[in-house]
Amino acid sequence: MRPVQFVLILLLLGVLMLYFSRLRSGLLDRVVVLLFGLLGIAMVVAPDWTNGVAHLVGVGRGVDLFFYLAIVGFAFAGLVLYSKVRDLELQITKLVRIVAIDRARQPDAIQVPEERDGP
Repeated sequence: MRPVQFVLILLLLGVLMLYFSRLRSGLLDRVVVLLFGLLGIAMVVAPDWTNGVAHLVGVGRGVDLFFYLAIVGFAFAGLVLYSKVRDLELQITKLVRIVAIDRARQPDAIQVPEERDGP
């Protein structure tokens, strides 16, 4: 095993440990993250395997296949994050409306300050 493989495996294991120890997620999310982590470790340990898979799907090298999949994965992650931010914005808007309605005064209760003549 080359030194870079050892470092990459340690980094992947560190990311997996961080994810499982700090982030709350559903069972399906955890399974998907675990599968991607194991797939990443397999790609580091057996890089020739990725070349074989790349040739099967018509890509020249395993690294190219990895980058193509990473681009699609990052685009998907961006869409998921955008969707979550949009949902949070809508929730905040609803809460602000509820608070504004609860704190609103009746038109009779609003007192308009009187204007003064001159200095």
